[in-house]
Amino acid sequence: MLIRGRSCIAAITACFILLLFAAESYPSYNSEAGRKYAVAQERLTDLKKSSKKKKYRSYWMDCIRTFEAVEKKYPKSPNAADACFDRAGLYLELFQYNKLSKDMDDSLLAYGKCQTAYPKHGRAPEALFHVFEITLDLKKDRTAALKAYNRLAAAYPDNNLTSKARTRINPPSRKKKPEQEIRKTPVPVITAPGKTKKAILVKSIRHWSGGAHTRIVIDVNKPVKFQAEEMSNPSRLVFTLQNARLDDSVDKEPHLVKDGILKQVSAIQYAPDTVRVVLDLANFKSYKTFPLRGPDRLVIDVNGEGGAQQKAMAASSEPGMQSDAVNTGETASDHKEKPDSAANDKSQQEPNIVAKAEPPAASLIPKVPEVKNNDGDKTSLSRQLGLKIKTIAIDAGHGGHDPGAIGKSGLQEKSITLDVAKRLAILVKERLGCDVVMTRDKDVFIPLEERPFIAKSKGADLFVSIHVNANRKRKARGIETYIQSFRASDREAMATAARENAMSTKKLSELKSELDRIFADLTRDDKLEESLQLAHAVQGSLIDAMKPVQGHVVNLGVKRAFFYVLINTEMPSILAEVGFISNPDEEKMLKKDSYKQSVAEALFQGVKKYVEARSPQMLGI
Repeated sequence: MLIRGRSCIAAITACFILLLFAAESYPSYNSEAGRKYAVAQERLTDLKKSSKKKKYRSYWMDCIRTFEAVEKKYPKSPNAADACFDRAGLYLELFQYNKLSKDMDDSLLAYGKCQTAYPKHGRAPEALFHVFEITLDLKKDRTAALKAYNRLAAAYPDNNLTSKARTRINPPSRKKKPEQEIRKTPVPVITAPGKTKKAILVKSIRHWSGGAHTRIVIDVNKPVKFQAEEMSNPSRLVFTLQNARLDDSVDKEPHLVKDGILKQVSAIQYAPDTVRVVLDLANFKSYKTFPLRGPDRLVIDVNGEGGAQQKAMAASSEPGMQSDAVNTGETASDHKEKPDSAANDKSQQEPNIVAKAEPPAASLIPKVPEVKNNDGDKTSLSRQLGLKIKTIAIDAGHGGHDPGAIGKSGLQEKSITLDVAKRLAILVKERLGCDVVMTRDKDVFIPLEERPFIAKSKGADLFVSIHVNANRKRKARGIETYIQSFRASDREAMATAARENAMSTKKLSELKSELDRIFADLTRDDKLEESLQLAHAVQGSLIDAMKPVQGHVVNLGVKRAFFYVLINTEMPSILAEVGFISNPDEEKMLKKDSYKQSVAEALFQGVKKYVEARSPQMLGI
């Protein structure tokens, strides 16, 4: 018994020694990696719980780097794979939150590397499916999506995500109505009394052209739901307006456009409660559709390839001068709105409708002012730097019957913005050597949605909109610069956007789902990132320049909100609020020519700083 007991003790001791040496010869990746991974998970949980932290990119990047550290430091640990997939997912969430294309691209890259590095991991099929979805839905790149699907099908043929992707690539065939049916003029229908009382009335359809762009505006008496469809043979865009009927004044015959992009526009009462607007295409690249309020209308922007015919059109006619496409029954006087003097004072009103925008009838839209470059053989700074920025659009906020915000002494926003805009135009032309397009150079009313169209049609590379802020609190003061976004930075930013858009915050929120496509395009083209860089350059310049002039300046920073005037600009665009007219001290300064010149100089320096910062990239340095 004694011998047997000693043998057992010896065996146990030997096993212990072997385990000890084994532990020393192979690092404990699992325990250390597990602890680090748990820390990363805690930080992620903390981030997702805090709406405040989500606003700051640094918190997101901190989580991403923590997961990345687990991957790099403990590559043989099972936690490394989980950390890899979590990091890829975080990039995707960050993109969905701030819509920066760089985050989407980083997510794509991370998902692809994770699947390659850990092909047998349970989340590997999910990673490839995410690559498939991102390329198909966000980047709109069907070729890349097909490649992702092929990888998924080859690696995981029996996975349910493979089946899901297959269905999206090859959806079940559905019977389509003959396309010719759209072209038929329907037999007149007789509806029962009272059936169309609540129908949306299509009052008129207008168009105008400029460069490689054509805009169609469908005027309605209230918000309308619609469906858009692209068709071929012949090439056309069809917009189906639900619960709608054509006004008797709308011409039922097709209206010829022939601007090199559209052949004609026609409208038909397709069914008792359905109106169809058909655009026959001549030269088609892409289109965007979005609704606007106050008054209600549906805007359709059609982009062509920019051939010789479009350039000839741009040279022979100014943007906004061609209208009355389908309906020629209305006159300019039919569209004029009397300003509501009580609503015009932003400093006294809730963020609701300030001044009604009016449809751009031909006689109401002025000739687009343009400052030409007369430097002769002198090469401009922008061309010396080899930049693509050759034309800058300057937008003076408000105008005509829309005075904008009004100060206590009666100073109007529209006069300040026009004065500063003219000064800025001279500086840009003389010192930067760029061409300048002004949306207005006198006291006239230009509808908000026309301003970005003017800039696009003239080939502008930057868009700077100048405004003056207001607040019911007279002590409110400061300078802030905005970029386009549906996610307002704060409540004050939302209120500012509502005032500038002449609409309520509630109506503003209703537009989100209908404008997602525009924001997706801006993100994919890096326009939001470029706008952000321009905004920071201008904001910084304004603060630096105003400090010695004011003595004390409040830096409200760069903010985000949704503005009609920045919609679908397709170029880096900002809106600068250069002061508070509702503040008595700032109103006094805004009356002075010297102060307005300082503001124009500051705006110029910000634009110049942005242009110069791009030069290394453009020169390939």
